[in-house]
Amino acid sequence: MQIHGMIILGSFAAVLLSVFIIGAMTYKNTDNFLGKPTIDKWLFYTSKLSMVITWIFLLTKAIDPGIGLLRVPEVLSWVAAGLTVVACIILILAFAGLGISLKVGIPEGDSQLKTKGIYRLSRNPIYLGGIILVIASLIYFPNQVNLVFAVYAIFIHHRIILGEERFLSARFGQEWEEYSSHVRRYL
Repeated sequence: MQIHGMIILGSFAAVLLSVFIIGAMTYKNTDNFLGKPTIDKWLFYTSKLSMVITWIFLLTKAIDPGIGLLRVPEVLSWVAAGLTVVACIILILAFAGLGISLKVGIPEGDSQLKTKGIYRLSRNPIYLGGIILVIASLIYFPNQVNLVFAVYAIFIHHRIILGEERFLSARFGQEWEEYSSHVRRYL
């Protein structure tokens, strides 16, 4: 296994560990990880699956660098590894910032607007991290199938974000308006 592959795998392991820890805390304090999708459920869940599939392409190539029809230049492999590290750091900080409020979809109960930590830099750091991983996957394992899943995931996740922001505007009103006027959607 090449060093950039080990970096990619190590980054994913760190994210999975953080999700496990936060998930265990959330499970103790709430009864459900699932929130309400902001768009059609089929689109919502297939976009999540599409994103995960692109990550599987990334992980597969990290484990077996010889897989795939196109040879990726070494410099691009390192770019993909660097993007993976950045994305995983963003994800860990975003998960930690949400803590037990972490849900797939919007919460149905009481919630607070998160504006501290990484949320001072991005209104959607979880989606930002996920999209950066999709881009890293395309660089590391370029093929048409990965491209189709990536485009679908990015397009639909943008629609999910717009729906979540409408929800946040309705729920938090002026607090949301002030926050969103100072912090960008992605970066």
